[in-house]
Amino acid sequence: MANVKRFRTSKALRAAAEEYFDAISRTVEVTEMVPTGEMDNKGHAVLEAKKVCNDRGEVIRTREFLIPPTVVGLCLYLHIHGSTWARWCDHEAHPELEEATEWVRAVMRAWNEEQLLTRGDKGVKGIMFNLQNNYGYSQKLEVETGPQTRKEQVLTTQEKLKLLRELWEEGAPAEVGDGDGP
Repeated sequence: MANVKRFRTSKALRAAAEEYFDAISRTVEVTEMVPTGEMDNKGHAVLEAKKVCNDRGEVIRTREFLIPPTVVGLCLYLHIHGSTWARWCDHEAHPELEEATEWVRAVMRAWNEEQLLTRGDKGVKGIMFNLQNNYGYSQKLEVETGPQTRKEQVLTTQEKLKLLRELWEEGAPAEVGDGDGP
């Protein structure tokens, strides 16, 4: 129970969580490759890395996680059990830690969202699973069947399934939810 005393306040827990994030990440300046106006010996444009600035003229920096941030990783770093972290995340039982636990969840959620947006189609199933199961995201599929099923007739389940398959194969309009969270 020494850990409970060590993290009695949100400030103390957040400081320890920041140490964890710092231990597995680095901050880098964002750069982009821009042409220099010169050509190499094969006739290709020579590019150089140039720092990217925001609209205020400040160099943009970003945090790169060299190791993905995880709750298990955080628990190992803090020398606590996962059930302890789960208890601390119960804001009714530990309102004094709510700010820190919500901040940690926000950092991890932001990393997951960034990965989902920047990985393309490569390896996003785990990210989607994590967002759906730990951050309240959902994937919604809505199918509008069109005028063919609006006839005033009673269809059997098999007939409905057959009609849906036909519409699906024809490329009938379907809206797929974008997966945004709450």
